[in-house]
This record gives sequence, C-alpha cells and structure tokens, in this order.
Amino acid sequence: MSDHNHDHDHEGCNHDHEMEEEWIVLVDDEGTEYRYAFDRLIELDDKKYYILVPESQEDAEMEEAHVFRLDNDADGNEILVDIDDQEMVKIEEYLENEEDEWEEIEEEEE
Repeated sequence: MSDHNHDHDHEGCNHDHEMEEEWIVLVDDEGTEYRYAFDRLIELDDKKYYILVPESQEDAEMEEAHVFRLDNDADGNEILVDIDDQEMVKIEEYLENEEDEWEEIEEEEE
C-alpha cells in the first residue's frame, strides 16, 4: 500500500463518492483488501498515475486520496504500484499548477 496521500476538499469535487457503485479493490502483501473509488487519471512524463479515494476516510472534512502508478508485472499484466517521493512531488506540482490555471480561467470569466 502507498504511504503517499493527496488531500483535497470537497468544494471543487465534481462527483459524489457516496453514490459510487464500482470499487477498485487493492490487496496488500498480507492479503488485506482496501476499497477505492476512482478519482482521476493523470498522464505525466509518459507514465499514468491513478488517484484513488479510499472507502474509509479518517477525516470527513478533508478527503484523503492515494496515488498509484500504472505499471506491468513480469507477465505483462497491468498493476498499480506505489510511487516514490520524487513522483509524488511531480504529481503535487502538477495538481497545484492545474488548480492555478483553473483559478486564472475563473478570474478571466468574471
């Protein structure tokens, strides 16, 4: 499982997590299952990153999300893997820049 989290508030969220019917189930090395709702896919540096929201949230005010990279195992099957700290920094910068761009667009429309 990933120790990397990306938190965002519900204000800009464009979907209802409570109405999600399909879950992505990830199993850790000890066989524990974790259910996630798909939030979004980010393509960055020729890699695909999935942002997933865990079913169980520790803080109802601030939504927790986990980031995984799409990779292939030895048999060529697609798998989600933990990301390293450098990848997390790139994802956070990407999301911050995207948020800044949206704020600029909103300001131009006013």
